[in-house]
Amino acid sequence: MKWVLIVVLISVIMLIARAFSEQYKDKYDFYYNLRLFLNQFKINISFKQAKVNEFLISLKPRKQFKCFITSYQNYLKSGNLSFDEIKILDEKEKVELSEIIIRLGKNDSNSELKQIEQFLLAIEENLTKAEADKNKLCPMIIKLSLLFAIGLAILLI
Repeated sequence: MKWVLIVVLISVIMLIARAFSEQYKDKYDFYYNLRLFLNQFKINISFKQAKVNEFLISLKPRKQFKCFITSYQNYLKSGNLSFDEIKILDEKEKVELSEIIIRLGKNDSNSELKQIEQFLLAIEENLTKAEADKNKLCPMIIKLSLLFAIGLAILLI
């Protein structure tokens, strides 16, 4: 019975660590998808409202990026923009994202291309940082949690 409880304890600790490390993977996926999203606008600079909606419907986003797409669609319909549902971004990143979305589609095509390029540079910085965090912190969290779980199991034996 004691061994079963120890295995359950180790499993629970590892599941918690995995869930915690997922936020770094989600943040990387979010910025990766945002880059693809902006590149799509750059390629199809002449998007009309109906085509934007078709494009958004054609996307099959995962997790947090799905919240972004929903927020963007609501913005196109009502003019209200809120990224409160995107839990992986801090307030500064939400403000930057809001500025990008609000400015998108407000200029002529040449100015729009330049602006999208600037947005992509900012997104690329965030993507690089998110990738570094994902590659460094995810394995570290899992390893430290495993060591903690094993240490706790040894104490309980």
